[in-house]
Amino acid sequence: MIKRTIERFNETLYILKLKNGMQVHILPKEDPYYSTYVELSIPFGALDVNYKVNQETFNTPYGTAHFLEHKVFAMPEGDAFIHFSKLGVDANAMTSYNQTSYLFMATERVMEALDYLLKMIDTPYYTQENVNNEKPIIAEELKMYLDDPHVAIQNQMMENLYHKHPIRVDIGGTLESIEKIDETILMHVYQSYYQQNNRLITIAGKVDVKEIKRYFEDYDEKHQEPKVKVRTIYPKEPKRVVVRSMTLTKPISMDQLMIGFKLDVKKRSPKEQIKHETAMSMLLNILFSPSSPIHEKLLNEKLINQSFSVSHNAEKYAENVIFYAESKKVYKLKKTLLDYLFNQSINDLLPDAFDRVQRAYLGQFVFALNNLEYKSYIYGKYYHLGVSLFDVVDLVKEVTLDDVKQTLTMISSKYMSTLIYKKA
Repeated sequence: MIKRTIERFNETLYILKLKNGMQVHILPKEDPYYSTYVELSIPFGALDVNYKVNQETFNTPYGTAHFLEHKVFAMPEGDAFIHFSKLGVDANAMTSYNQTSYLFMATERVMEALDYLLKMIDTPYYTQENVNNEKPIIAEELKMYLDDPHVAIQNQMMENLYHKHPIRVDIGGTLESIEKIDETILMHVYQSYYQQNNRLITIAGKVDVKEIKRYFEDYDEKHQEPKVKVRTIYPKEPKRVVVRSMTLTKPISMDQLMIGFKLDVKKRSPKEQIKHETAMSMLLNILFSPSSPIHEKLLNEKLINQSFSVSHNAEKYAENVIFYAESKKVYKLKKTLLDYLFNQSINDLLPDAFDRVQRAYLGQFVFALNNLEYKSYIYGKYYHLGVSLFDVVDLVKEVTLDDVKQTLTMISSKYMSTLIYKKA
């Protein structure tokens, strides 16, 4: 077991590297922390639709990662959620573009819950019957999301921006794609991505480190398996957008505007990528946060309401910036936004604004470390990206105003798509 002390955050990290390749990272916290958060994460998400094992290529339907997340809870004796509930444990799971996480929170019977979590992950139970029974459940979940106008316009924008990249499809897949998923596909994906050396277990909160160490030493002896070399394959995505402009009529209460910018994806080291994402996030915060001059101007002119948002999404081989707003004057809003972005925004990138935002980022990050659930999640997220959670603060400090200004030049009208939903 490796022990690391991070004095400036008052944190101690214990790392267990098992012979089977799985890693266990423990972040103990003493009183007044009474709960324990455990997360098992796997670097397999919605974007991993095409992959290669050894020299053979496999293509899976969109939504397979999310579907598998659902079926992992299927056990021969019944639904795993029922067993977690009997233990007094709050269990959950989530699928993102790049990873799947299984987690629970407990105040008692932590080791029993941990043992059952691993038993669940180690017991692939996919039958034709239970897979077919899951399809209408996931279909209803998808329909519920698609009924949300904001989700619908977001999904349409991804289709308008991307030709081939799997980011163009919702994480849950489509009603058509989930019908193609069967038990054979799920088992092959499980065997390829859910192997021991792909797993990270993060444990944060009130723990007995020695007891956990003993448990995993015993687990390691019983769970040795051959490693499979798996690699996700991404299609070559053109730089241009699919649709430059689209207007659709929808049954909504107010017109909606979405402007998407497709960014050129560059190859960066994990640390450089985090700095880039931070710089882009700072840029959008300085320019378009509720305290910014342009936000105040748009509100005063009644061009936006509280729905206005700007987001930056950076995934593997896909990056974009998305503006969204409800407005009674969508065309005037579009003109005002683009004029500001390309002709005036550089004037608001001032040292004092940058310093304020950078301090806020650092403060929010340090404060977030006190939230055990969030800390468990972002620890795993950064680990799979190839960066330690505790190095992120230094990376944020390394971002400069020039870095932020540079990110502004990456947003180009040449790779822009406009989507308007008009009220029926």
